[in-house]
This record gives sequence, structure tokens and C-alpha cells, in this order.
Amino acid sequence: MPRLKMNPRFLTGLILALAAAAANAQPWPPALPGAVKGTVTIQSPDFLQVPPAVTALRDQTNAAPFIMARTPPVVELAYHGNLPNPATNGTGWSAWGDICVGADGAVYCGIGDHGNNKGGSSALLYRWDPATQELAPIADLNTLSQTRPGEPTWSKVHAGIQEAGDGMIYFTGTLNDGGTAYKHQWTEHLPGGQIFRYDPKTGKSDIAGFFPGQCTATTLMDKGRNLLYANLEGKTNGAVSFSAFNLATRLFLYVSPPDAVTQDRNLALASNGCVYFNGQGPALWKFDPAEKTIAATRISFPGGAAMRSSTAESADGWIYGTTFGGKGAAQALFRFSPAAEKLEMLGPNFLAGDYVTVSVLSTDGKYVYFLPGAHGSSLKIGTPVVQYNVMTGQRKVIAFLQETIKNKIGYVPCGSYGIKLSADNATLYVNFNGHGADLNRLPTMKPNGFGLTAFAAIHIPASER
Repeated sequence: MPRLKMNPRFLTGLILALAAAAANAQPWPPALPGAVKGTVTIQSPDFLQVPPAVTALRDQTNAAPFIMARTPPVVELAYHGNLPNPATNGTGWSAWGDICVGADGAVYCGIGDHGNNKGGSSALLYRWDPATQELAPIADLNTLSQTRPGEPTWSKVHAGIQEAGDGMIYFTGTLNDGGTAYKHQWTEHLPGGQIFRYDPKTGKSDIAGFFPGQCTATTLMDKGRNLLYANLEGKTNGAVSFSAFNLATRLFLYVSPPDAVTQDRNLALASNGCVYFNGQGPALWKFDPAEKTIAATRISFPGGAAMRSSTAESADGWIYGTTFGGKGAAQALFRFSPAAEKLEMLGPNFLAGDYVTVSVLSTDGKYVYFLPGAHGSSLKIGTPVVQYNVMTGQRKVIAFLQETIKNKIGYVPCGSYGIKLSADNATLYVNFNGHGADLNRLPTMKPNGFGLTAFAAIHIPASER
């Protein structure tokens, strides 16, 4: 009988297809060792061990010095569960937006599967109950959309999750690339990005509004004025506009020209209600809700850098944050005074500087917390949790999380785009991207910091705060 010859490309494709099929059949996320109701508690002095790679980097000429905490934190960690599939598409399940601590203490976070926006993607909202230490899904964005054939489906929760003054939780979904919204077919039923809201009292969600023909990766809530701010992208190629949406009237209070916003991943809210964003030219721009106008300020970052994260305004009138892009002062800490339009650069955020996408100020105004290495580069520095003392400028590492968590449960926590503090400043909540360790990872998934998301409650010892 003659031998059957098989095309090598066909054979390779067949093997990959079979591997993907096997992966999709495997439950995901994997089992979490030692978990109770889906959550594992980790406590170890090893959290305070400085990784060798960091020891080498801290001797760099431009590296900012840091100290270590003396008492390790207690960490509660849970995988985002009840997933429809493992999403073995390259990026897989991932978390891209900021999280929210509600008035009742519950924490809200979101993930997406980075799937096919033409009817083949998923995005989910979760709620962490600090009383029971349980993480549970509460909304499926595409189910809420009641997506019809031919309409886009949401694959990411990239914008922040926001609590309004009435206690409602607002959130939105976006595409793999929201800037390509203009390429998608919007309909009367689905005219663009949707503004969802979740009612903690009833546990139900609905749609409160739309971003016509556009999506957003950046939102900010002014609870006192009932305004939801959003940087809208995707109307045309590369154009981003600044907008203010009135939650009471469900109408836009203001929409800027389509090219007003440049680096569009951050908005900062001053105590007087003015909002700051990266606008045309080197300056920060300001929106005045009373005047409904935007204008350039006297604040501009050195080296062409831009604002990437920002805190609430402190009692003494400073907004803290981190920069990215540009030269020289990129990946640095800063603070600016909205009243005086004064900027102060505070040096590299950690070591010689790393990518930080979110920072949070403690309610007592003493510390700024952040996690360097948001887009996977935390792999190289052990996933540190950094506390910055606003009075002394001292950087303290509360814990290097990576190696200990990997050794304990087989999970590698990497970067984060969402962190928040509890009202008493005792717990730092983090929505993690990450991946499974070698023995706890699907064969089609790479150890690149994505594919397996987790939520963590990091309990900061009283002596460290």
C-alpha cells in the first residue's frame, strides 16, 4: 500500500487546531490550591525578599532608592471564575481598566477575553464581597447589550468602573482597539459604546446611555455633580474627544472637537469640579463644567511626557500621579496644584522608572500607592507593591508578590490597570493580569503576563501605614 503523504503546513495546522480544541475543552481558570469558596489566603515572610534582578537594578545611577516593609501583608486572591472558555487567542482573558470600591465596601472589577469583536467576544463584570471574601460575576456585557447578528461584541472592560452619587455602579465595554470603532457597523439598536449601570440593591443592570459611533477606554466620575467624563475614540481614525455626560438627564453636557485629546488614557478631577486631560501641545488642558469650556493650562510635563495616572486631590491641594512617553521625565512621579497651576516632578516612580497606569491616594493624604510594570514588565521586577510617602518622598515596597504567590499556588501575578484602597486605608485591592506557572498553564498560552486574571485583597499591616 502506498504511503499517504501529508503537506507539512496542513499537518502543523492540524496539530494547532487539535491543541486549541483540547485547550477549549479544559476547564478554565484552573483549580486554585487551598481555596475556600474560590479564595486563597497567603501570608509569608518571603513577600519581603528583594528579587536578585531588583537588587541589580537598584544600583543604577538614576534609580530611586526604596526601603522594604518590616511586616509582610496578608493577601487574599481569587481567580475570575465562571468563564465561558479559556480564550486561547494570544492575549486571552485580561483586565485593562480601573476598579471601584463602592460605598458599601464592595469592590467592582472587569475582564474581557480579547476575542473577535464581530460576534465572538466576551466581557464580564465582577463583585468582591470583603465580608465573605468571595468574587462573583454580576454582569455579562454582551448579554446586557442583547447583541444581534452583525453587531459588534465587547471584548474589554478598559474604562474605569465608577460609582455615582446615588450608589449606582457605572461601566462600559470596548473593542480590542476602540480607535477602530469607525470600522464597525453600528445600528439603531447598538449605536455605539454603551453606558451600563448596576444597582447594588437589586443586583440588576441596565443601559443608561450611549456613546454614538464611539467607544471609550477612559472614564471618570464626579459624584457630586452627577457627571460621567469620557475620552471618546473611534469616530474617525486617530481622533479623540473629551466629553461630559449628565447622568440625570442622560444627555451630553459637553463634547469637545474630535482632536482635543492627545494621550487619552487618563483624566484628573480637581476638588472644584474641573477636569484635566492631555490636550494639544505640551500642556495639560482643563474643562470647566460651570463654563462648559476647555482651555490650556500653564502646566506642561518636561521632555514631552504626558499624564498617565492621577489621584484625587489631597486636602492641601495636590493631585499626584505618574507620567509616560516623552524623554527624560518619562515614567516619573509628579504632583500638581490645580489652584496655582504649579507642577513638581518627584523623580522616577520605581527604580529608574516603569510603566504605571493607576495610582491612588490614601484618604488620610499620607501615601500614594501604585504597582509598577502594568503591561507585563512587572515580570522582571517581582511585581512590587509600592507606597510613596508624600511628606518625605520615601518609596517603600509593601511586598514583592510574584515569587511567593507562584510558589504557593502556581499563579504568576503581573501588571495591573486597576487598584483601589478601602475607606480605612487598610486594604489595597488589585485586579491582576497574569499567567499560570509552568505546570499550571495551557500549552497554547505563553508566560507573558496575560491569559489568567485574578483579584487580590492586600491587607497592609497597621505598622506599615
